[in-house]
Amino acid sequence: MLYPTIGIPFMGTGIFRRYDQYQYTRCLQRAGATVQTLALHAFSGAVDAALEKCDGFLFPGGPDIQPERYGQDRLPSCREPEPARDDFEFLLLGAALAAQKPLLCIGRGMQLLNVAFGGTLMQDIRLKQEYQHSDFWHRTSATHPIDLDPDSLLSDLLDTDTLSVNSLHHQAVDEVGEGLWIPADSPEGFAEALELEDYPFCLAVQWRPEYMAGRTPVQQRLFQALTDACR
Repeated sequence: MLYPTIGIPFMGTGIFRRYDQYQYTRCLQRAGATVQTLALHAFSGAVDAALEKCDGFLFPGGPDIQPERYGQDRLPSCREPEPARDDFEFLLLGAALAAQKPLLCIGRGMQLLNVAFGGTLMQDIRLKQEYQHSDFWHRTSATHPIDLDPDSLLSDLLDTDTLSVNSLHHQAVDEVGEGLWIPADSPEGFAEALELEDYPFCLAVQWRPEYMAGRTPVQQRLFQALTDACR
């Protein structure tokens, strides 16, 4: 398969949402993939059609997940969720996992993966952070270090056990979902990546490689790895 098709849920019509979606599309196209944008239709027929069209999926950054999804009341610091996106993405993720499709989950996508496996989230990390983790204005630059488990898929792909990354999140993984493990963390101990045991290819990162990939080739390896897994 020369040009695998990778599905990305539709992120919205606003200028910033369209700009954000373009970043993912550009990185995947650079890796040799065809990108399919998926409308947020949370019913089995739409999900079945997506599984039929797509060889793998990228779950992107975006709004906070509804805290009810992980058994918590919403705190004032939790930003406005988008229930329609939650409904579709949880349904699609479950179906993609059952079909063992290759997956790359970024930012919100990593949090989505954790919640799908029964994990929970910290609704706001600002009082616990040592580095500025919600730093949109420096999105194309590395702003803090992370440590990688040398035995992880992530370390193998990036060929390092230390890395500096950008950061655009105010929430983080708290309790880790069953079957997931943390292969990278920040100096404060926030999970910066998740991997799924005994699965062909599933990688999740908390930072936002789509913004760094143009200037930092090592970040492009994540999109290349997804594309290669889909082949």
